[in-house]
Amino acid sequence: MLQGTVRVLICDDSAVARQFIARAVESVPGIEVAGRAGSGEEALRMVALVKPDVITMDVEMPGMGGIEAVRRIMREVPTPILMVSSLTREGSRVTMEALNAGALDFVTKAANQDEAQALARVVAEKLLQLGERGRQALVPHGQPSPPPAPSRTAAPAAPPWRGQSPLVVIGSSTGGPRALFNVVPRLPGGFRPTVLIVQHMPPGFTKSLAERLDEQGPLPVREAEDGEELREGVVRVAPAGHHMVVAGRVLRLQDTPSEHGVRPAVDVTLRTAAASYPGPLVAAILTGMGRDGTDGARRVHDAGGRVIAESERTALIYGMPKSVVEAGVADSVADLGNVADEIVRFTEEVSRGH
Repeated sequence: MLQGTVRVLICDDSAVARQFIARAVESVPGIEVAGRAGSGEEALRMVALVKPDVITMDVEMPGMGGIEAVRRIMREVPTPILMVSSLTREGSRVTMEALNAGALDFVTKAANQDEAQALARVVAEKLLQLGERGRQALVPHGQPSPPPAPSRTAAPAAPPWRGQSPLVVIGSSTGGPRALFNVVPRLPGGFRPTVLIVQHMPPGFTKSLAERLDEQGPLPVREAEDGEELREGVVRVAPAGHHMVVAGRVLRLQDTPSEHGVRPAVDVTLRTAAASYPGPLVAAILTGMGRDGTDGARRVHDAGGRVIAESERTALIYGMPKSVVEAGVADSVADLGNVADEIVRFTEEVSRGH
């Protein structure tokens, strides 16, 4: 953790937006404005001068846009970046590109005064999170991580499912898009299990997340649809605003109450999968605040499946995976770069009934 004040560089071509973010920052103890930039070029120059702990970055700016600025900063002076984007279909796709370029999280710009007040609190909270933890969790794309930590607990012996294809469920929250870009594209072509992703995101972004993941790796990735059958070798992303329920070999989308303050919740998908899926299960819990996924991971573990938790070394927010580890149900604690390999290893194990 950083000692002392978290220092923020604000980058937005709108003076009004810069002032709004500055007021949000200055309203919270332990965080301050280190500088303001009106373009990507200016941000790139200032980051080397003021050495901020975290940066806010607009998406669309004249000259060097936000995505290119993120790419350059992460290559030259790696610094945690919070994207600030408007909630449009085009904007959400651009935001996904920025996250793929190395940004760690995002918020959506407010549409009215009531939203602005709530947004100010969210911006300050996320900046504190990223500033305190982000630099430690930055892992360059495409570089292997150290070997995974030894297994913490041993799962019960898995029953022989006689050739049933495993189901993989991946859960993540804050910092999750970046983590998913480091996991899903690394799953090999020909990977037979079905993969379900539950990422805490606002409406309008999960479709773009699925599209970007689909472009990055060999497996087809789509946003899940109500009533579709689970098929081998495909990846489905839970749509924002809907719980993704596993009913045997069928996916159902439900608008039932939020769990842990979120919808979709990882626990809902894991819990229903453990209760109804006819084959073996593998769960991977990545970065995120809180404990969503812990109860579901316990159900998977008790059903003879395998559970992977991202390590503290690489998790942007070591909340969700920490809760799984502390519950004693993590069969592997793996650095982000090794999670895909662990998923492959465990799906092979449970398929053999080991």
